[in-house]
Amino acid sequence: MPPEIQENIPLAPKTTLGVGGNAQYFVEVCDLLLLETVINWAKENNHTITILGGGSNVFISDEGIQGLVISMNFTGVACNDEGEDIQYVVGAGESFDAFVAETVERGHWGLENLSGIPGTVGATPIQNVGAYGVEVADRILYVEVFDTEKMCVEKIQNEDCDFGYRDSLFKKDEGKKYIILHVVFTLSRIATPKLTYKDLNNHFRDSTTPSLSEVRSAVLSIRSEKFPDWNIEGTAGSFFKNPIVSQEVFDGLQQKYPEIPGFYVDGEKVKINLGWILDKVCGLKGYAVGNVRLYEAQALVLVCEKGTKSSEIEHFADDIEKKVFEKTNLKIEREVTSV
Repeated sequence: MPPEIQENIPLAPKTTLGVGGNAQYFVEVCDLLLLETVINWAKENNHTITILGGGSNVFISDEGIQGLVISMNFTGVACNDEGEDIQYVVGAGESFDAFVAETVERGHWGLENLSGIPGTVGATPIQNVGAYGVEVADRILYVEVFDTEKMCVEKIQNEDCDFGYRDSLFKKDEGKKYIILHVVFTLSRIATPKLTYKDLNNHFRDSTTPSLSEVRSAVLSIRSEKFPDWNIEGTAGSFFKNPIVSQEVFDGLQQKYPEIPGFYVDGEKVKINLGWILDKVCGLKGYAVGNVRLYEAQALVLVCEKGTKSSEIEHFADDIEKKVFEKTNLKIEREVTSV
C-alpha cells in the first residue's frame, strides 16, 4: 500500500453536513503521479474509488465508504487575460468562492452571481453549480479529466459535458470513470451584470449599473439571510432540487395553487419553486424532527446538529418527500449526492 494512503479516516469532519462514517482507505492527492499510483493500487486490490471534494454537497452514510476515498487537492489558478475574453485554468482542489473572489478583484465578469458557494472548483462541473440566474456551464470552456479506464488525461469540451439543471456527464454512469483535475473558465472584461433574479433585481432596482464588487457583496448579503453558517450547523445547502415539469402538470398545480411560482426552462418545461411549495403548500419551513429541520429562512435547506446519525436525516428527508407528494403529486429529487 502506498505510504500516502491512510486507513479508517473519519469523513464527517470533511463535510459541511458533519455526518458520516469512516473511509476504509483515504488519500489526499495533489499531483498526477500520485493519482496514477493510488488508482493502480485500488484496481490491483479490487477497491472501489470515491472522489471527495470540499464535502459541501455530499451525504455520507454512518456506515462510511468502503474502498479508497481520494481527496482531490490539485491547486493553482492560471489566468490568461489578453484581449476581452479571459481564460482561467483552475485546479480542482481550489476553493470555488476564493476563486470567484479573485475574478471579481481582477475585474472579470461571469461568476460573481455564484459568490458564497462553498466547496471546491472540481465539484462545480459535476453538479453544474448555479445560483441567481447563473450556472458554471455558462462559463466553462472545457474540463481536464483523468480517465481511470484508459489511465490518461483528456479534455472534455463544454458541449460534451451534457450539462443540465444540477446535472452533467460526470453524474452519469458513462462519466463516472473521469476524475476532474482542472476546470477552464472563460470570463469577460465587459460589464455584463445579470440581475434578473428577483432578489438581485430588488436590491439594485434604484441603482445605476452596479460594479462587480457591488454584485458580489449583494449576493453574499442575500445568501447570508437564506443559508445557515455551515461552521456552526450541519448543512449541505439546498437538499432538494426544484422540480421541472411539463406545462400540463404546472397548469394543474396552478389551478389548485394560483400563486405557485414557475419559470420556463428550454421554452417548454417549467421549473417550480420547491421552497415555495414546502413553505406555502406544506407548511414545512422550520419543520423539525429531533436533530434535523428545514431551515427557517429557506425551506429547501436541511439543517442538522453535527454528529447527527445519517439514518435520522434519511428518515426526515423521506418524510418531506412523502408530504410534498401527498399535497402536489410531485416526486421530488435530492440535490445532494448520497454515498
